[in-house]
Amino acid sequence: MAIRPGSLSNFNGSMAHAIEEALRTTLIADGLPDLPMDDTPDRRDRRRLFVAIARGVMAHLEANESSMAVAYFADGINKSTSVNLSVTWS
Repeated sequence: MAIRPGSLSNFNGSMAHAIEEALRTTLIADGLPDLPMDDTPDRRDRRRLFVAIARGVMAHLEANESSMAVAYFADGINKSTSVNLSVTWS
């Protein structure tokens, strides 16, 4: 399954959407007001920021994919394998 940073036209279920939900959760946990979810220019601007953050993180990870490895222990031996990211940009 590919990681989907998201876009304004394809926001739900994306990394950007997860960032928005995490912010909402932390605001509420701190006793602060929830984010306004009405379809307004402010919500679009906020989501544009979250999309940019998610896309920037994924672009950085993809550009540095060769520096990532997964270490594991199998058959009594420490092993590692490389990471192959699958990103859906739309």
